[in-house]
Amino acid sequence: MEISPGQWLLILFLVAIPLLYEWSATFKYFCKMAFYNSYILFLAIIAIPICAVRGRDVENMRVLRFMLLHIKYLYGIKIEVRGTENFNIKEPYVVVSNHQSSLDLLGRTGGRCGGWEGAKNLIWALLVHLFLLVGFFLIDVAM
Repeated sequence: MEISPGQWLLILFLVAIPLLYEWSATFKYFCKMAFYNSYILFLAIIAIPICAVRGRDVENMRVLRFMLLHIKYLYGIKIEVRGTENFNIKEPYVVVSNHQSSLDLLGRTGGRCGGWEGAKNLIWALLVHLFLLVGFFLIDVAM
């Protein structure tokens, strides 16, 4: 039985991927980020119908929190909160991210309920109306 060039290419690819993952920190980073973003997309596909049925309700944040909470443990991420003496947990609060990466979502899973914010110009984005289902609110970010 003869191996075709396409099969040789597949074998080479399947051998090269684990080697690159072990030897290259850059390749490892991009693999982890690709998995993270794909997993977030998968969770969004599951969460959108659940949140849409319940309507615009802040309790939908609990659904998202439940879905996102285990990702921190999967990746070994620890969140450090500084200045907790200034943080009154008994009242409603809003966490504002600096949007440095897509990992900002994980910072939102800390409390029971919280608000999500976004720039007002996001109203023109395709899926922003789905964000409104979880209590997402738009703020004016005048420069």
